[in-house]
Amino acid sequence: MKTTIYLFTILLVLNACKGKKEVAAQEGKPKIETAAKEITDAEREAEIVEQMKNEKLPNEGEDYYEMVEKEIPADAVARIQRTACFGRCPIYTLTVYEDGRAEYFGKNFAPREGMWIADVTPELMEQLLIFANEIEYFELENIYDKEAVTDVPSTISSLRTVQGLKTVVNRFDAPEELRRFEQYFDELFKDVEWLSNQRD
Repeated sequence: MKTTIYLFTILLVLNACKGKKEVAAQEGKPKIETAAKEITDAEREAEIVEQMKNEKLPNEGEDYYEMVEKEIPADAVARIQRTACFGRCPIYTLTVYEDGRAEYFGKNFAPREGMWIADVTPELMEQLLIFANEIEYFELENIYDKEAVTDVPSTISSLRTVQGLKTVVNRFDAPEELRRFEQYFDELFKDVEWLSNQRD
């Protein structure tokens, strides 16, 4: 009987030791896995930060400049275009051609909407070029912008002379002279006799 009790006690002690080892092993595992996961997350975060450093941020000014240089008609001598923003910014394009014809296409919030046409005099174009020379338009940078600036409209102006086409994109932080030129451009053509050219 004593032998049986003795053997039973030994079995209980052995089972208890085995249970403690298993609990210790179970408790130890998550710690090892958690530490490994933290290292992985830290490495991944460092990788993302490095990618962001090397990644070129969006620059809408460059996109607008390339678009105008590629798409402006060969016989266009002057153009001003205002683009959208998230608010009520006027959106329109006014283009003047060599033959004196002008086209105005207004979209949302523009002074006039739809397609409009007009004839402009050589004197009007001469006034625009005189003002451009006064503010040294042809010496301005091609693009005024800042990467990652959002929700701002752009004003894109173009003039063609015998020297070629000059396009200036004003999206952010342009000089006062350029803003004056853009305002003058709009004012100069505001009172032109525009005729509606709506297409059915």
